[in-house]
Amino acid sequence: MKESTNTIRGIYFYLVAFIALGFIVGSTVYLLNYVAKVSVFQKGDFSFRGTPPGLFVGSAKVEESSPAFEVSCQDKCSLTETDRTGISDWQENYKAWREQPSAKTNRARGLVNAISFLIVALPLFILHFRSAQKEHRQASETTNSDMPNRGTKLLHSIYFYLIALAAVVMFIISAGATINTVLKTWVIKEANVKTSVSTSARVVNGNETSDVQGVNSLLKCADKCQISSGIVQELKNWQADYAQAKAETEDQTKYDWQRTLATSIPFLLVSIPLFWLHWLVIQKDRKKSVN
Repeated sequence: MKESTNTIRGIYFYLVAFIALGFIVGSTVYLLNYVAKVSVFQKGDFSFRGTPPGLFVGSAKVEESSPAFEVSCQDKCSLTETDRTGISDWQENYKAWREQPSAKTNRARGLVNAISFLIVALPLFILHFRSAQKEHRQASETTNSDMPNRGTKLLHSIYFYLIALAAVVMFIISAGATINTVLKTWVIKEANVKTSVSTSARVVNGNETSDVQGVNSLLKCADKCQISSGIVQELKNWQADYAQAKAETEDQTKYDWQRTLATSIPFLLVSIPLFWLHWLVIQKDRKKSVN
C-alpha cells in the first residue's frame, strides 16, 4: 500500500512539474522572441490581415474577358444598383478588416499571455519539483532493496531523461533552422526562393490591379455618381491601408529570414541550458549508483 501511495505521489509531482516546465519554456521562448523582434529583428513581425478587401465595380457591364473593373463618368455615371449594393457590402467587409488586430497588437497580446503563464507556472513548478526532489533524496538515503522507494527513483530518472530528450529535439530543430536560414540568406543565395503572395486581384492598366482600379475610378467619379462624403473618406482610408499592407507584405517576403531567426534563436538559447542542467543531474545520479 505504501509503495502504491509513493508512486502515485511521485507521478503527480513529476507530471505537474513537467507540464509547468512546458509553460515556462514556452513563455520564455516567446519573451526572447519578443525582445528579438523589438531590438534586433525589427522586420520580423508577420501580419495575418493581408491587404484590405478590394472594391470591384463595373464588371457586370463588360465582357467576361475584359479587364475593366472601374466606374465611368465621362457622359454619365455608369454605376448600377448592383454596383451600389456591392459598395455597401464592401463597406462592411472593409470595416471587418480594419477591426482585425495588427501585428503589433498580436505581439502585445502574446507578451501579456507569456507573462501571465510564466507567473502562474513558475511557482507551481518550484513547489512540485522541490517536493519530488525531496522524496527522491529520501529514497536515495535508503537501501536499494527497499521496494517502496524503487518507484520514486524510477520516476526521477524518467523525468530527467525525458526533459533532456525534449531539449535535444528542440536544439536540433532550432539549430537546423538557424543554419538553414544563414546558408540561404548569405552563403547559398540561389536556394533562397521567395514565397509568392497570392491575391485575388488581376493586374490591369500596367501596374494597377483590379481592386485598386475600382477604388480610384470611384473616387474620380464621386461627384457625378453622388457618392457620399463618408464613402469617399472610406475610399481614401482604403488607399492608405492598401499601400501600407502592400509594403508590409513585401517586407514579410524580403525579411522572412528575420522572422525565422527571431523564432529559432530563442528556442536555441532555451534548449541548451535546459539540456545541460538536466544532463548534469543524470550524470550525477549515475555516479552515485556506481559508487
